Amino acid sequence: MKNAQASPTRFVTALTQALGGINEERSFQDERSFQGALLQELARRFERGVLPGDPIIEEEYQKRLREHGLRIRPDIIVHVPFDRGLAEGRDEGNFVAIELKRRASEKAAKKAFANLAQMKKVLKYPLTIFINVDSERTLCDLCPKSIIGQTFCFAVRLEDGKSIVRMEKCNSEAEDGEE
Repeated sequence: MKNAQASPTRFVTALTQALGGINEERSFQDERSFQGALLQELARRFERGVLPGDPIIEEEYQKRLREHGLRIRPDIIVHVPFDRGLAEGRDEGNFVAIELKRRASEKAAKKAFANLAQMKKVLKYPLTIFINVDSERTLCDLCPKSIIGQTFCFAVRLEDGKSIVRMEKCNSEAEDGEE
């Protein structure tokens, strides 16, 4: 399990499609409502057994300092649960950490990026995602250097009943955000 890898391109493509599939106005009015809709859309796009260890996509609700080394709870994670016994440590079998913000301010986005950076550092998530809901701004320019190259930023909004999705990959051209 230690060296399990997944193609970021495949996940990002499926995520882009999932975001484009959310067309309910109510989902754009609240971050948690959007999170639920996104979980449903992602579940439709991933079959069991496609990724190593058969990871699950779920809302994160239980990071504990003693077991995980941090208390951060990203909105959505893709991972192989540690209690399956396939990994030697909680830093194995982790694939994707996602933070959602609705109409994020720069301060809120920097905090979300800092959380993603911690998820990478402590639990070794190789792919991190920031989604700015009901906005045109990806805020990719706020991505910290420690997660540049592995982070994709999305802005998704509803226009005339259709989701408009914008994606940017954080790269070395991005400014350094707070860590």
